[in-house]
Parts: sequence; C-alpha cells; structure tokens
Amino acid sequence: MDKAEAELKHGFSLYQGGIVPGNSLRVVNIEGIDTEACCGTHSDNTSEVGWVRILRSSRISDGIVRLEYVAKERAIEVLNNEAGILNDLCEAWGVNQEQIKDTALRFFNDSKRLKADNEKQEKQILEL
Repeated sequence: MDKAEAELKHGFSLYQGGIVPGNSLRVVNIEGIDTEACCGTHSDNTSEVGWVRILRSSRISDGIVRLEYVAKERAIEVLNNEAGILNDLCEAWGVNQEQIKDTALRFFNDSKRLKADNEKQEKQILEL
C-alpha cells in the first residue's frame, strides 16, 4: 500500500513499532485488535519458521515492546554460539553445566564483596 494512503486511512499509530522506510508498506490488520505497518518477513504457517531465538526485548513506549529475534538457521547458529560460550566457561571454571549459574553468582558476589573490602581498606589507609 502507498505510505500516504495508509497514513490517511490508519493514522500515524501505524508506526508504533517504528518508522518503515520507503514509499510503500505492508499493513497488517488484526481486526479489532491492532493495525501496524510492517516491513518484516511473514510466513503462511508457523511450521515454516523452525527454531526461534529471542535476542532481546526493549520497551518502545507504554504497552509497546519490540522483540528482536532470529529464526531457522540463524537461530541455530546463535544457540550453538551460546552453547560454546557456556562450554568455555565450564572448562575455564572447572565446573559442569549444572553448576555454572551458582558459580557465576558466587564469583559476582565475591567480586562485589572484595571491592567493598578494598574500598574500606583504602579509606582506613587514608585515615592513617
């Protein structure tokens, strides 16, 4: 649909997810729910999508959240990369995957405690 025509028909609420580049756009209308301009890829059936991995979410404005994700082969690449990072951490820290979260939290909490101890000691040294 022509961008100007879509804006006249639906208003600028079309762009709640962000401005769509170009002079034409696809308008997705879920009757009685929402109408949005869309520049994404669509499938006829969710079975065509395969694996999906959400990378991040961000709040655009009240009630509007943008999801960034990958699908199909790209999702598998991201999942494999994440598994590689997890395996590297397990090897470096000498723990198995079931222990990785507790180990990371222990390291983080120990680091915060040591930093606080260091600041306290520096203050004591300066007072001397």
